[in-house]
Amino acid sequence: IRNFLTATRGNMSAEAALILPLLFWAFIATFAFFDAFRQQNVAMKASYTVADMISRETEALTAADIDGLNGVFDYLTFSNHPSWIRVTSIRWDQNDNRFEVNWSHATKDHDALTTATLQDRKEIIPAMAVGDSVVLLETYMIYEPIFRVGLDASWTANAVITRPRFASQVVFDPTS
Repeated sequence: IRNFLTATRGNMSAEAALILPLLFWAFIATFAFFDAFRQQNVAMKASYTVADMISRETEALTAADIDGLNGVFDYLTFSNHPSWIRVTSIRWDQNDNRFEVNWSHATKDHDALTTATLQDRKEIIPAMAVGDSVVLLETYMIYEPIFRVGLDASWTANAVITRPRFASQVVFDPTS
């Protein structure tokens, strides 16, 4: 019995059998968390790209144009999950001392912003001069992790605010 208790042969095999599942799980978890942050970063870069495209518009945007921009967002994010965007033109109203919505359009049957619902987001809008306008682009996409290691599928939301580049305001034509 004494020889059995003091023998050290096979310890490495026993330790490896105990630690390898934990090591494998840590590797998979690291990969899953890295992928989540990577996808969030890709979505943010795609949001900035689409917002820049909108800021360069000199002709009136249509609902079809905004639907097409949703397709561009999907292409840039390599998304095979549902996503949608909302584009809102905002101006500062000095008389009412608040931000007002010039127009808003959301894709895939989501609600457009109104002046009342915009007030919930006013902390993300920078100070504006009287008569100035900005475009608020909100993007939403589902992220579903590759492995189930504590991350659940969730919506990734980004908001980007840009000023129109070549015009005083980006115009929307709801009739087209």
